[in-house]
Amino acid sequence: MKYGIIVCPGCGKAKGVGTEKKTTTCPCGREIKLARIKYQYETDSPHELAEAVAQANALIAGGEKLQKEKRSRKKDPYTMISEKAKRVKDPLERMGLVASELTKMKDEFTEDDLRRVVMLLGKSSAKDILARLQEHNIVYESSDGKYRAV
Repeated sequence: MKYGIIVCPGCGKAKGVGTEKKTTTCPCGREIKLARIKYQYETDSPHELAEAVAQANALIAGGEKLQKEKRSRKKDPYTMISEKAKRVKDPLERMGLVASELTKMKDEFTEDDLRRVVMLLGKSSAKDILARLQEHNIVYESSDGKYRAV
């Protein structure tokens, strides 16, 4: 579960919330729609969240503004490939796209590379997908355990 810190637009105090929620109520009584608020900080740990909320409220009480946590914008290449593939409806075409993107990225890819993307797509067996891609002549084995898209 992910957690985040928001600042109440009514009273200006920091509050920790679960990021999957749609609304929250501040102790001042204001109901806040989380889709309209930007998170100042995000974490997976509730203990870390509690400490961060305490620090944020101390900074706010001291008259300082919170600075948003800077996040890296560069995504993992496997994540980028899986996001592209999610847009394709046809399963065979989707896996063909994955194979061609892996070939562009690495020149030759392994079953392990395919497994990383397949897991992000929510599929189970990279071995079965690889066999199907070979059966339809979408990929070929260029050397022992290494594959390329046609």
